[in-house]
Amino acid sequence: MSVLKRWLPVVAWSAVILMTSNDQFSAAHTGGWLRELFPSLPDSINIALRKLMHLTGYGILGALAWRAARIDFQRAVPVLIAVVLLVACTDEWHQSLYASRGASPWDVLLDVVGAAIAIGLMIRRRP
Repeated sequence: MSVLKRWLPVVAWSAVILMTSNDQFSAAHTGGWLRELFPSLPDSINIALRKLMHLTGYGILGALAWRAARIDFQRAVPVLIAVVLLVACTDEWHQSLYASRGASPWDVLLDVVGAAIAIGLMIRRRP
């Protein structure tokens, strides 16, 4: 499998992440969607779901990057974390361009944690 084919899913998933860092996916909009479905849902649930999505989305990115790296895991982990950090910082910068969004270093940390958890799971399941 060529390097391009291995890394294409990482690039595609990164694009999905970056496409969701716009106004349509702001807390106000996602909260509105949830309130339509569950009118009495507290705002704290919206916040918790949004943070869970950070962990999940970047966990998927970490797993895809691990799959693409195909090198010794001791050398791969810093490279994979750097890839995730680049996407997370770009995502937060992009969010800062919208009045309804905000950039947060805590979200970058959460993103890296999500990827690190996935990478750790990939390392554990490695034969």
